[in-house]
Amino acid sequence: MSEIAILAPMPTISRALGAALDPERQAVRFGPTETPEERSARIRRNDPAPGMVIRLQPEPPSAEVVAEAKRVLPQLERAMMPPVAGSQSGAALRMLEKLNASVASPVGPDTLRMRACFLAEAGADLPAAAWDQSMDRKLLRAFRFMPSVAEVVEVLEAEVQPFRDKVARVRLVSQFERKLSEPERLTPEEIERRRAILSERKAELEAQNREEDRVRKHGNHTPAGAEGLTGLDLANALKRALPAMSGDLREVTEQRIAMLEQNAALIARLNGEEVAENSHKDTLSARENAGTGEAILA
Repeated sequence: MSEIAILAPMPTISRALGAALDPERQAVRFGPTETPEERSARIRRNDPAPGMVIRLQPEPPSAEVVAEAKRVLPQLERAMMPPVAGSQSGAALRMLEKLNASVASPVGPDTLRMRACFLAEAGADLPAAAWDQSMDRKLLRAFRFMPSVAEVVEVLEAEVQPFRDKVARVRLVSQFERKLSEPERLTPEEIERRRAILSERKAELEAQNREEDRVRKHGNHTPAGAEGLTGLDLANALKRALPAMSGDLREVTEQRIAMLEQNAALIARLNGEEVAENSHKDTLSARENAGTGEAILA
């Protein structure tokens, strides 16, 4: 009986690379957990999951981990390659002979040899690890009756799949590259355009600051005798004092008068009252006294 020699065993990997290959390392679970049996029963009942799993973005592997992945990847790929063609027949016959002696429905020698040939053909693409003698014990535990070729291949595929997933994750880690961010290269025209935009925004900010300073300095000016007045009374007092004002104080005070009159008119409309008509007349007389020369018809 020929045996398969595993010429390319699985290499040993470090703990850092193993952590990078773990797909569950970044999973965060909220809510209760469940056993595999409870999960299968829940899926059959079509019930919702009891908990919620959030998978965060994994941390990028370090340069040492990437270098190790590149080093062990060829060894892993060699270990996952199928053995030499025709060498699976002996291992397939060995597996089926043990199964045939242990199950409750054994088959005859001719049938056994035929199934061994078909098993070797069906599993021709399986790696050498699938035909190791350690698989015999798993097959003996899996079947009580003589299985079909498809059932045996299904067990072998299930045992090999974690190794395939591991090789795939190592390949992904080995292909990781840290891209260095290159500084943006600007043309002279783009530099000039950005300078113009920056100057414009700077001028707007300076103008806004100057206006805020004017309002902060003159916005609370109150003429003598007008302390405690509000609304239209304060507006009329400011109008009477307007001819003696000039510059920023006069401009800010005129803005205050207009705002006070607008607020008073809004309050009057809300209360169903008529807006007082003397506001425009008072403004006219104040501006005429200041020598503005403007004629405003009330």
